[in-house]
Amino acid sequence: MRKRLGVLLAAGVLATAGSVVPAAAAGASSSGASGGGAAALSSLTITKSGSSWSGLPARQVTLQCEPTGGTHPTAADACAQLLAVDGQFDKLQPVGSAACPPVWMPTTVTVTGTWRLQPVYWTKTYGSDCDAGFRSGYVFRF
Repeated sequence: MRKRLGVLLAAGVLATAGSVVPAAAAGASSSGASGGGAAALSSLTITKSGSSWSGLPARQVTLQCEPTGGTHPTAADACAQLLAVDGQFDKLQPVGSAACPPVWMPTTVTVTGTWRLQPVYWTKTYGSDCDAGFRSGYVFRF
């Protein structure tokens, strides 16, 4: 009798776990990736650092898109630029016709986080801080 009760109890636990896990998985898969409901969340940390001889201290901002937020000084514009290229940083285009001084002071930009719930790690070295801002459509101007 005791053995039979243990088997029934184990079967009940498995049946409950089996009904909970698929419901949680279904809820997670329907929250944003389908495009028909809530907006996807994009949360990025952008770091700029110069070479040791450039004298530029490392700077870091956060950028959240959909909805817009974070510490980026022009978050709405940065999100608009990124949405236009679907988060593909290599496709960011310069805005206007600003000219940066022809001075080689390398600045490395590193982006980590998520773009529409997909992991992001991107890095690129620009000729200067001005160059990084201009060539990224001002996404990296902070």
